[in-house]
Amino acid sequence: MSRIVDVDSSNFDSVLRSARKVFVDFWAPWCKPCERMNPLIERLADRHNSITFARVNVDKQSEIASRYHISSLPAYVFFSDSRPSESKIGAVSERELERFVSEIG
Repeated sequence: MSRIVDVDSSNFDSVLRSARKVFVDFWAPWCKPCERMNPLIERLADRHNSITFARVNVDKQSEIASRYHISSLPAYVFFSDSRPSESKIGAVSERELERFVSEIG
């Protein structure tokens, strides 16, 4: 069972404040690479209990995407202490995404 939080403008900032490390997946329903990455991110979320995983639909939450200059999808941003610390753009292998999460988380 996935433990990914769907966030919007009403809860995004509180999710960032509630956890030390937050992995945010910026996606859109029309984005095929985003669709392919969803199962990988769900598996990562299940394996990394010390990290909060969140998901932002950029079509519905364009103000959040704009705030963090998201212009390509999928985009992944790691937040530490409510601030962006690292990011990765595009569909990547599960191994590469695991390495990204492990090194930062």
